[in-house]
Amino acid sequence: QHSGFRLVASDEDAPATHLFAGSFSGQAAARDEDVVDEGNIASDNDNSNVYETKDLLSMYLGLHFPQSGSKEDVNPILDHANSPVHGLGFPQRVANLMVSLKPVRTNNRALDVGCAVGGSSFELAKEFDHVEAFDFSDNFVAAARQMQSGEELTFKVPIEGDIAKEVSVVHEPGVDAAVLKKVNFFQGDACALSDYADSKEGFGTFDGAILANLLCRLPNPRACLNAMPKIINKGGVVVIVTPFTWLEEFTPRSKWLGGFNDPVSQKPMYSKDKLKEIMEDLDFEKIHEEQMPLVIREHQRKYQYIISEATGWRKK
Repeated sequence: QHSGFRLVASDEDAPATHLFAGSFSGQAAARDEDVVDEGNIASDNDNSNVYETKDLLSMYLGLHFPQSGSKEDVNPILDHANSPVHGLGFPQRVANLMVSLKPVRTNNRALDVGCAVGGSSFELAKEFDHVEAFDFSDNFVAAARQMQSGEELTFKVPIEGDIAKEVSVVHEPGVDAAVLKKVNFFQGDACALSDYADSKEGFGTFDGAILANLLCRLPNPRACLNAMPKIINKGGVVVIVTPFTWLEEFTPRSKWLGGFNDPVSQKPMYSKDKLKEIMEDLDFEKIHEEQMPLVIREHQRKYQYIISEATGWRKK
């Protein structure tokens, strides 16, 4: 869990995965089949979970830290004129959307579910006193902690074929030492949120939470959503961002919120309608909706352009 939680390696299928690797079968995804470990954070082995590969880690570092490469004068995502630059800074835009919806401040704590490598978590920490952030990927959490500690971290920006340029990861403006120490990163499972609320020491409740491009990569999205009343304070805000890219390799068809025809009436069942029904049943009011684009680099001339639906929900 994307958005965003793996040294705890498992032989089982991942209980949650991130959007991008499963949403296309392009060059970066293909390279993950036989990528060779060169001794950095990620170590590619027989684990079938693509979120533990170096290519995917590099992809997420570029997505979460768009200032990276400034020391080397290399743009980590888009380096062409007339490019869709409005799709950059996606993790930061998700975090700032939640802040802009003005959650009632009860304890001034925020939660980043599926935090990936931490770009959105650090952005939340600019505005909240404490941020709990977790992901199912050990590699992602390790990278986030490395960024938090101030250690040097590099990744390769794919250019063409096997050609890549190595760049340093750079924080966004305003992420200083005081901000960095506000975040607690840990490896976890979004489908176990209810258990964390009941028994995880120090987990507590939150004034705001974000789930960025995570919901349609969970084996049981309802389990994650059902935990929201336990962990969100009254007047708090949950921001859910998702393209509703349902795939059976990640989510059993019986657990899809929508994206299928009703077996009796053959009426199309749309995920956004079911999400609204679920959240209202959980005593949340829909307060915002927008379409949120993002850009993912595969190589110098091939990108993924994704438009997720972002919705905001206030707890009554």
